[in-house]
Amino acid sequence: MKFNGYNYFNSIWVIVLMIIVTCSCEYGSRDIVDYTGEIDSVFDIDGNRYRTIGIGSQIWMGENLKVTRLSDGIKIENFTEGIDWRNKKINKPAYCWYDNDSVNKNVYGALYNFYAVETGLLCPSGWHVPGQPEWKILEDYLGGHEIAGGKLKDYNGNLWTSPNRCYENSFNFNAVPGGRRISETGIFGYKGLSGCWWTTRLSKETEQRVIHIYVVNENTSLTESSIFKNEGISVRCIKDL
Repeated sequence: MKFNGYNYFNSIWVIVLMIIVTCSCEYGSRDIVDYTGEIDSVFDIDGNRYRTIGIGSQIWMGENLKVTRLSDGIKIENFTEGIDWRNKKINKPAYCWYDNDSVNKNVYGALYNFYAVETGLLCPSGWHVPGQPEWKILEDYLGGHEIAGGKLKDYNGNLWTSPNRCYENSFNFNAVPGGRRISETGIFGYKGLSGCWWTTRLSKETEQRVIHIYVVNENTSLTESSIFKNEGISVRCIKDL
């Protein structure tokens, strides 16, 4: 009887362990999703269409944002004068086109201040401005800080100032050198030299500065640093998953 009882309880434990292992495997398989190679599109509230691309566990827009209204329909103000951008004069959502010329819209997208980003309404429904950890996931998937930028950059020599240190743009992220609107002076700069994008993470230094991500023509790095909220730079949206 003892032997039979032992077999009975031992069998119960084997069954329990099998259930736990099976559930763990199923749970893990749901967690590990690789969207690489998936291509689709999404529209913003203005009707602009964007390519979307899967890279690892994430789905990104394959081009910079160019919307002029928040997703609730409220218009974002287009500030063209340099004096409005410098010395922290703007403390509400704003955008501009590089050189105040809409010819730059389709290639480079718009330049936004952080007040537009922090509304949480800049990207289309189901999408958001990525946080610094989401950029870090992308960086790690592409092989780390020193080479990730080179894998994201568009290698179009007509856009980037030589030399453009770039690997094959196999994921079609097409990072373009859209430059920025410099908060200290209100002037435009760095077009052809760098592409810069907002994150949603405030700097540890001061609440007036935010972490942004950038690539430059001369190396293959994906780099982060902090800038003032009233700087004008690009935005890439990432899908809610």
